[in-house]
Amino acid sequence: MFEFIKGKIVEKREDYIVVEIGGVGFKVFSPSDFDTDEVVIYLKVRLKEDEILLYGFKNREERDIFEQLLSISGVGVKHAFSVLRRYTVDELLDILEEGDIDALTDVPGIGKKTAQRIVLELKGKIDFIKNELVEDIVQALVNLGFDKKESIKAAREAVKETKDIQKAVKKALQKLSESV
Repeated sequence: MFEFIKGKIVEKREDYIVVEIGGVGFKVFSPSDFDTDEVVIYLKVRLKEDEILLYGFKNREERDIFEQLLSISGVGVKHAFSVLRRYTVDELLDILEEGDIDALTDVPGIGKKTAQRIVLELKGKIDFIKNELVEDIVQALVNLGFDKKESIKAAREAVKETKDIQKAVKKALQKLSESV
């Protein structure tokens, strides 16, 4: 429905923020701690019987992991937010790759069985998140005029170091400039 919104944070609460866009305040539930008042927030919209709920994230990867967590039986919004408050995208992907159930049980509200389900169901989906990230980075680099093959190689290397798209694009640009 909506990909993102851009506006000014006018109120911060424990579990939500209010973002003003064109004189209208949008209540956005978020596990993220936004550093600045002017923000771009990637959205997940959920329709309930009598309301529209907006969930906001710093980047696409965080939103994608949130959606993947919600697809797991027994994991709701509260649990997904707890996981995303406790771990960065990079840390969570490492936990899933390693199958570190103990790290997930450190999250409030996540027991051993739920942690096992999260690892079991998301471990195979890590590549989906990484591949989408690589594609986004490659697209950005090609748009800047870099060769596609070289961009793919640089993007894959950058994603090994970080899952944050902004940091990964910077790292890929560094790798491309080193090879010139």
